[in-house]
Amino acid sequence: MQDSCGGRTPDCLIDRLWEVVRVLSGREREVLAHIARGATYREIARRMDVSLHTVDTYIRRIRAKTGSRNRMHLLLLALSVEGSLVSAIEDLGLSVTPKPPGRSRV
Repeated sequence: MQDSCGGRTPDCLIDRLWEVVRVLSGREREVLAHIARGATYREIARRMDVSLHTVDTYIRRIRAKTGSRNRMHLLLLALSVEGSLVSAIEDLGLSVTPKPPGRSRV
């Protein structure tokens, strides 16, 4: 069985993968990068300074836009693009590294 690329060349598959990822917003890409690095929803929420509900919303949107059937499928997508995705996110000036735990002093 052949894919729509007419073959299974790595360049063609990478291009098709990026077509899928391009539809994601910057924050959705950031969530995808965290998923690829093994972060839990709670860790993603803390690192992005958003609520768990917001993380869940991002993940539902990512799944809808990419056609991911379940969390495992989403993880495989995230791992497929992780290296390039992290570079692209950092090029935009966004951080995908964990924020150190801290408490504001008043």
